[in-house]
Amino acid sequence: MSDTAMATEGRMPCSDLDFWADEVIATPYPHYKALRDAGPAVWLSRYNAWAVVRHRNVRDALVNQEVFTSTAGIGLNDEANRNSEGVMIFSDDPDHQRLRRVFNRPLLPGALNKLKERLSALAEARVDELVGKGEFEAVTGLAHYLPLTVVTDLLGLTEEGKKKMLFWAAGLFDALGPAGNPRTITGIAIAVEAFTYLHGLEREALDPDGWAAGLFRAADNGDLSLSEARHMLMDYTGPALDTTINGLSSALWLFARHPDQWDLLRANPDLLGRAIDEVLRMESPVRSFARLISRDHDMDGVRMRKGDRALMVYASANRDERRYSEPERFDITRDARDHVAFGYGMHLCAGMHLAKLEIGTVLNFLIRRVRRFHIVEERREIHNLLRGLSKLTLRVDPA
Repeated sequence: MSDTAMATEGRMPCSDLDFWADEVIATPYPHYKALRDAGPAVWLSRYNAWAVVRHRNVRDALVNQEVFTSTAGIGLNDEANRNSEGVMIFSDDPDHQRLRRVFNRPLLPGALNKLKERLSALAEARVDELVGKGEFEAVTGLAHYLPLTVVTDLLGLTEEGKKKMLFWAAGLFDALGPAGNPRTITGIAIAVEAFTYLHGLEREALDPDGWAAGLFRAADNGDLSLSEARHMLMDYTGPALDTTINGLSSALWLFARHPDQWDLLRANPDLLGRAIDEVLRMESPVRSFARLISRDHDMDGVRMRKGDRALMVYASANRDERRYSEPERFDITRDARDHVAFGYGMHLCAGMHLAKLEIGTVLNFLIRRVRRFHIVEERREIHNLLRGLSKLTLRVDPA
């Protein structure tokens, strides 16, 4: 009996879906539905891992750290998990809570209020410039703009770090894919480059007012160890950009495809918060992270074994018909605040308030300036974990 057959034996329901095939990544939603129809969790026989795919089960698992632990890594290969030991996202409480208290300081709503004026001025100028052209590339031209202009400065790395943050972040996410996958191999090499840079940083080279320098001050005060401070630099570097970039570009793509919803938002700007949550529900920027199952567990009749890996498939949970009526329909009046695009529980994305602020700031100016979006060209990024567009050329009708 092969290793795969031995691992699969007794694990039901089971699917031979190639979860990381390019065509599945590009058009995932019919596949997610088939998995949800099969059960709350489905064994992926090609990868010897469970896919937890229903909304309630993903949320329940994310708050059950005693069974679904992050401390053994959130990737699907041993090398990335081993290399990432000490990074905050690879921890559980009580350590996670202690580290997160320090990490969150510049990301809480009160601290972000100071950014609003700066973000608004930058967004207004960029929107006016692009709308004035009549046609523009929205991913690099608009979605990248605030994260790469503001967030890289806020982190306070050296110029090398600022220039490479987006490249490193994409590689860090790719590195969490299955062993042997070409994107995983390339991602691990990029992650090693990023770790090497961050671990070699001299404190004196950092912006003293930046988030990175704040971690070292926390170490001076005894809130962290110096090693923890260095590892947590990766927590800032990795997720700081992609959720915002993918969220905003997906919003533009959805509104171009659903002009009735854009008309509704323009007529009712107070729906902006709901609209952002609905965008994130429909097109989750991160499709999944893994957990290790620390003891035998029954998930609504599915028997999971100690030592198994389980993917929390956020993008599937967010389209679960058991939770959302007509989940394939884009509806900005829907109350989708309980989506799991940013995770849930202790690992709820620390940067979600900043991401929503950036997305909302840009959309707020587009509401005033654009009557209609028309897609000229689109190209979807094929990535192990991230869901987004690498190109979205839009023609706009000005308001």
